[in-house]
Amino acid sequence: MKTKRNLASIAIFLAIGFVACNKDANEETDVSQPAFETEANNLSDEIEKSADIVTFDKAGGENKLPECASVSVTYPEGTLFPKIITIDYGETNCQVRPNVWKRGKVMVLISDSLVNLNAKRTVTFDNFYINDHAVTGTRTITNLGQNSDGHMVYDINNNFSVGEWSRQATGAKTWIEGFGSNDYSDIVFLLDGSSSTTRPNEMVISRTITEPLRIDRSCGYITEGILTIQWNGNSAIIDFGDGTCDDAATITFNGEVFEIDLDKYRWRRIN
Repeated sequence: MKTKRNLASIAIFLAIGFVACNKDANEETDVSQPAFETEANNLSDEIEKSADIVTFDKAGGENKLPECASVSVTYPEGTLFPKIITIDYGETNCQVRPNVWKRGKVMVLISDSLVNLNAKRTVTFDNFYINDHAVTGTRTITNLGQNSDGHMVYDINNNFSVGEWSRQATGAKTWIEGFGSNDYSDIVFLLDGSSSTTRPNEMVISRTITEPLRIDRSCGYITEGILTIQWNGNSAIIDFGDGTCDDAATITFNGEVFEIDLDKYRWRRIN
């Protein structure tokens, strides 16, 4: 259903540059940078998920999107490929999951069936916003063929911005479960790679996936994997867990461990 919300009233929870406050946390330990990276990572995957739905769901994906979203397909050369899939979330904010709203259009250009070698998917945006932050740039995956385990691997090359922060990311997306299934929710990907994210104050956060991120499309959260991030001489580890579908991750920073809520991005010290 279409949902009109005044996002400003909840900006304390969702603003990308927020600083959380929690009575359980050590006031001398500022976890805002790892918390920001956790949110940026989740918003990035939320954008990727909509493209995955219309790309890999054999029914076209529209039934997996919120009711406010419509899907249309055009064939610029009059053949099956290339094709452009447009996801239109409308002109007003549409809630797609807890604390995530979208509006505008996401365009998905597919050069060939993505099970074919060298097939490419390029995602662009038309007046698209997530949580009232404008999204621009491109997100590209290219089929590299199968690895030694027989799993399809896609090269990742992303260069995009969300509001006042921008990210360049490279890596690999490996399709480990659900290949050939008629149900998109059977699909599981593993993500490897690294990224560089620039914030409004020119702070650069380097991010390396040290243990592959498990993207289980039956779950709304990253269920497993570890990130190492570095900024201004600091380093932190973000751990998404053991495969359980839940809304929690842990941040290890300065010898302390914090649990962070993946919906509200608030944290509490747990050691």
